[in-house]
Amino acid sequence: MESGITSYGSRSKQVAHASMWRRYATFLRRTPELTLSWSDRETDARAWLVINSLRGGAAGGGTRMRLGATPREVTYLAKAMELKFSISGPPIGGAKTAIDFDPTDPRKPDVLERWYRAAMPVLRDRYGTGGDLNVDEVLDVIPAFERLGLHHPQEGVVRGHLGPDDREFRAIMDRMQRGVAAPIEAAAGETAVVAGLNLTIADMITGYGVAASVRRLYARRERSLDGVRVVLEGFGNVGAAAGLYLARSGARIVAIKDSRSTLIDGDGIDAHAVEDLLRRRQDKLLPPDDPRVRSGVDRAPLHDVEADVFVCAAISESLAPSTLDALERSGVSVIACGANQPFRESQTGSTLVAQDADRRFSVLADILANCGMARTFSYLMESNSQPVAEPVFAAVNGTIEASLDEVIDRAGGAHTSLLSATLGLALDRIGA
Repeated sequence: MESGITSYGSRSKQVAHASMWRRYATFLRRTPELTLSWSDRETDARAWLVINSLRGGAAGGGTRMRLGATPREVTYLAKAMELKFSISGPPIGGAKTAIDFDPTDPRKPDVLERWYRAAMPVLRDRYGTGGDLNVDEVLDVIPAFERLGLHHPQEGVVRGHLGPDDREFRAIMDRMQRGVAAPIEAAAGETAVVAGLNLTIADMITGYGVAASVRRLYARRERSLDGVRVVLEGFGNVGAAAGLYLARSGARIVAIKDSRSTLIDGDGIDAHAVEDLLRRRQDKLLPPDDPRVRSGVDRAPLHDVEADVFVCAAISESLAPSTLDALERSGVSVIACGANQPFRESQTGSTLVAQDADRRFSVLADILANCGMARTFSYLMESNSQPVAEPVFAAVNGTIEASLDEVIDRAGGAHTSLLSATLGLALDRIGA
């Protein structure tokens, strides 16, 4: 078992390490329990829902939309969700929906609604969804559910996993509805509101979790985040929030890349400057009028900027072997995975790129660093939960700190092998 890594000799460590990666590859290759495909009759949109398992009576995973989405991508993401739930709770199966459609098309709301209508039987009783890449929980998913007469995107998980009576169901739905859309105005200190913006828990909680994982890693190493240089790949909900909370902990953001532009600041920007960028974002992209922002052929190479921490918070599979080489040359020692399934593998079940990253960097796995929203839903299902910002943030922080402590202990306090230790922990918990 992976826990032996901390006490056996080097040969035993290697054997245990290799065994874990074989277990993970087997888990990835196992056929999911249910796969649904859909073609929209009014557009060229296609969608896939993959339910890896109905462990615990239900499965959960968000809805993403992007041109070029594939069934293989959805399968990987569904499996990542299953491992993530082993850390965040509830103890259910993993799932994911991806829609192959241009998210900037004005027909996006209609496509989403038609897909959810087609999937209503599982959405009511077994499958819970939410926001993901290019799909916003509050702006896109919840309105579509309301138009269809569904109570909440997590309705299927509540019914399938908890099986509540009518009174309990209504109470849980009320907490869910209020909690995800709750403003951050009441929060204090590190999680305080950004002046001039009406931000909700759903806007910020995933990025907060990514920042919390980096902060905990540095704390376990008895190091401060003051002056730590951070590069952000992505400036949507996850990347922007992660950058804000890392900057509030003393880090300096030296580069930001979105789907259109790149911002480079060699001196690094502080929390106030990140807040200013948040206020000036356009469609969750960097403000084009900022003199530091370059787009098109003028975009600077993000991975060549000298940094300590790299936060990947954009699309899946952005970390190729050449990317890892560039990050290592730039001085990066920590990769925080805000994006799901960030490693670009050649085929289903391959783990070569992930293993290479695990040997060279301290990798904070997506199933741990990215568990903020999953933990929010899990927390709001608890009978004594409060649908307001401070206890939700506290629940996410507590789960990430406790889980990362266990991961670091499994890795024997090493600076590498954190990814394999995290995967081993999750596989043990689901009995894989």
